[in-house]
Amino acid sequence: MTDLVLYRGIATRSFTALWMLEELGVAYRTELIDARPGKLRSQAYLQLNPTGAVPTLVDGEAVVRETPAICLHLADRYGYGTLAPKIEDPRRGAYLSWMVWSSAALEPARATCGMTLPEKPGGWGAGWAPLAETTRVLAVALEAGPYLLGDTFTAADVMVGATLAMGRHTDEIPADPVLDAYVVRMEARPANQRAGALNWPPELFPPA
Repeated sequence: MTDLVLYRGIATRSFTALWMLEELGVAYRTELIDARPGKLRSQAYLQLNPTGAVPTLVDGEAVVRETPAICLHLADRYGYGTLAPKIEDPRRGAYLSWMVWSSAALEPARATCGMTLPEKPGGWGAGWAPLAETTRVLAVALEAGPYLLGDTFTAADVMVGATLAMGRHTDEIPADPVLDAYVVRMEARPANQRAGALNWPPELFPPA
């Protein structure tokens, strides 16, 4: 039995970790957690992840929670030099920046789009740029090539691509020719499609 276990939910952000695992082609198994609000988590799971959220990755004796951390761990451990640029690679800085940018900038901008947030004392804002500015940064970066690092697909494309696709399918992120083409490229990847079938089982989410 493999030592690589992903605790996941159905129709959750577990999709990103599943996609990462599928891109790597490593042997893993999953444990399904009922992640719906109000559902009790077992004490065994809470020992792995005290927040009760999914996903959580167990890799031997290492326990990793939070999607960016899971993807960083997997890419460095199983895709170092391919899905994760090496330390000496000058692209490593941009790669790490995009890995964090997805959850630190794109996700909060997407989640709060259309909301009126209270202004903080001293005129401080929400702490992240509005959605239009955030997605414009991404569109400009993608004009240089099919992927965030030009011609090379990396784990950063998994992180950003998953968040962007979810925002496009829920219409939270407006249409843009560059971003829409990027989503199409990401969703055409076989690993993305395998992960999608696990996260959104067709028997529960029949194709439209």
